[in-house]
Amino acid sequence: MKAVIMAGGEGTRLRPLTCGLPKPMVPILNRPMMEHILNLLKRHHFTDLASTLWYLPDDVTAYFQDGSAFGLNMEYYIEREPLGTAGSVKNAAHSLQSTFIVMSGDALTDIDLTAAVAFHKERSSLATLVLTRVANPLSYGVVLTAENGRITQFLEKPTWSQVFSDTVNTGIYILEPEVLDLVEAGQKVDFSQDVFPELLRRGAPLYGYVAEGYWSDVGNLEIYRQVQKDCLDGKVRIELPPAHGEGVYVEEGVKVDPSARLEGPLYIGRGSRIGPEAYVGPYSVLGPFTQIDARANLKHALLWSGVRVGRGTRLRGCVCGKNAVVEPDSEIYEGAILGDKVRVGAMSTVFPQTKVWPGKIIPSGSRLGRSVIWGSQEQRPIFSKFGITGDIRGSLTPETITQFGLSYAAFLGEGSKVLVTNDFSGTADLAKRALVVGLRAGGVHVHDGGEVTGRLTRFAVQALGLDGALHAGSSRQEPMGAVIECWDAKGRPLSKADQRKIEGIYVREDYPRFGGQDIGDFIQVAGLRKRYLRHLAKHYASRTPGFRVGLHLEPPNDPLGEMIRDFLRISGYVVVSDNVQGLPTVVVRNQDWYIQDEEGRRLTDQDWWRGFVLAQAAKDKKAVALPVNLSETVAEDARTQGMQVYVTKMEPLFWMEAATELGNGVCGEQDIFPHIEPLASVGELLALISSKQVRLSSWQGKTHIKTAKVPCPWSEKGTVMRRLLENSDPERTLYFDGIKEQSGSGWALVVPDDDEPVFRLYSEAKTEAEAAGLIEHYADLIRSYEREDK
Repeated sequence: MKAVIMAGGEGTRLRPLTCGLPKPMVPILNRPMMEHILNLLKRHHFTDLASTLWYLPDDVTAYFQDGSAFGLNMEYYIEREPLGTAGSVKNAAHSLQSTFIVMSGDALTDIDLTAAVAFHKERSSLATLVLTRVANPLSYGVVLTAENGRITQFLEKPTWSQVFSDTVNTGIYILEPEVLDLVEAGQKVDFSQDVFPELLRRGAPLYGYVAEGYWSDVGNLEIYRQVQKDCLDGKVRIELPPAHGEGVYVEEGVKVDPSARLEGPLYIGRGSRIGPEAYVGPYSVLGPFTQIDARANLKHALLWSGVRVGRGTRLRGCVCGKNAVVEPDSEIYEGAILGDKVRVGAMSTVFPQTKVWPGKIIPSGSRLGRSVIWGSQEQRPIFSKFGITGDIRGSLTPETITQFGLSYAAFLGEGSKVLVTNDFSGTADLAKRALVVGLRAGGVHVHDGGEVTGRLTRFAVQALGLDGALHAGSSRQEPMGAVIECWDAKGRPLSKADQRKIEGIYVREDYPRFGGQDIGDFIQVAGLRKRYLRHLAKHYASRTPGFRVGLHLEPPNDPLGEMIRDFLRISGYVVVSDNVQGLPTVVVRNQDWYIQDEEGRRLTDQDWWRGFVLAQAAKDKKAVALPVNLSETVAEDARTQGMQVYVTKMEPLFWMEAATELGNGVCGEQDIFPHIEPLASVGELLALISSKQVRLSSWQGKTHIKTAKVPCPWSEKGTVMRRLLENSDPERTLYFDGIKEQSGSGWALVVPDDDEPVFRLYSEAKTEAEAAGLIEHYADLIRSYEREDK
């Protein structure tokens, strides 16, 4: 017996999920709805199938093809315009020469088709409608039958006063070929509205078979979520992989961090990744190759293939379409639907029942309570204060990095020479390779400095006399995060003007692509590490022979730690690794570093700056540049030493420019900048204490510094800054890098972050409670001004 599957459905009630996908291809437990129907037909020995298509037919034919991969034989009949259920089946009439079954390809059921066919034959029926009982029949076509099953009346979507039965039409029909004689070819005709009422009027043998089993028409988004829950609860018989533990179904190639927690019932698609301390809770379905980052928390979340969920994000009862991205620390609530390729920025909230149409970009910090259908969101600048940053899987893919390489090449010009380096991570290596492709395709000659650490790149671009440098690194906060630091020919960060030029080229795609002999050369450069260490040692050599310095590395082969060890030895220090008690000690953990004093206390940033001031005074410097967020005790130390204080913005470039003018760095053919370069920062303090024979612990401050960040949507930042400005006291406030206001107990600095939808707060006071009070005061002001605007 042949089966006809009606698979032309548009699925308008499932939008935005069906904006670019026919309803039969919408996944249920990672398989298209229509595949579940095919599996049901195959279980009941229907292997010769015809499928009628209209909306996006190529999606169906490309997936199922001739059906051989599913053990079936399939053919397709594509409508130029919708012909209704009967009109579409009429297209296949020439191949329907005996009893056949008609099913919808966009429903979910496990009804016993064999029993339904047997009923049809026993009754010598011309047409048999498969019926099921539902609790609320108002949205369906109700069918009334006699005791023997013969249909007596149709009620299409009745009111409660017309509900005389709870048996409804499932859209599954067993028909004799003669039924199609009532359908005129090429005309729009419907079985339930036209053909079956006419057969009833003629007194034809028309029967209804009330079936047991599960059936759902998946008629809206709420029902779509419910049927997935029903599948996981075992209410419908479908094919599932073996369960691991309590109802946890896992396909092949899945990797789950040992610290992650899974609580069934749930379904995890092939190739998915679940990160450290993540939680995937009951009734969640993860599509193939989804990525759940550290500390993300999911309950009742349905994720289609390729979805990426950022660190610390919470998903509750939502649906995310194919390749959607939810960036870190966001929240998506019940009934929210994200279409394919939607990107929700970090620290955003999508409120219940909100729908976002495919391809939309929701800016970070958004609070979305209304659906987004039309229009495009403004993209954030590609440059951050750290360079180019993003997730190597999403916002900063290798393709994007190559495009940036082309843009940077166009900015410098054909024939320019660029240094590229990377840190010791796989992410950075991948990013550098993508950069090299773009740079060389843009006609720029690439000098590859290999794997480096400790900001060596900014020294090397000066030493080699190149036109610029790019260093690919990985983010310490985000394992999949990539960072590309950009340096000019002098080893300085790119100016805002240069960043805007490159960004303009990138956005307009206004870059050439060269080939053949015009492709840039690739040159490997060796010996940069040795040159850098020798250069540093000339300026930071131990002032006391045999001066002992402790060094603690975790792990023992940490690249930055090994570099610091070599620097100390070349500079004449005795490096002690086993017993560091009573010694000034450099501690390096996973390429993060700090200095601890002779008593084992960690130097704070403020302590380092106080030491830097003393080092500048020892060199007879008349002035010192200090970032605006430093403790007032650092500035007081400088004035005590007879130095003038120049306050700079916090971004490194502004400090480097001021430090150059004041001689606070090491100027020469290759400039060195403590505070920017880890080895120079270490060398600055060790040279001081080894020459003066002073202890690190002698200048540690007794002040209290607090920091915090307060979320604020991008759209409200301007309003909040205006209100802060209006309510500040000009006589006690510095309007420079944000707003820095003095108070009776100390000071507070409020800075709107350039890269995130937050305000960064800094405070200082004589007691910890007073410093915390200043932070809380300004945090409350920001929140009140934000609410006030609404």
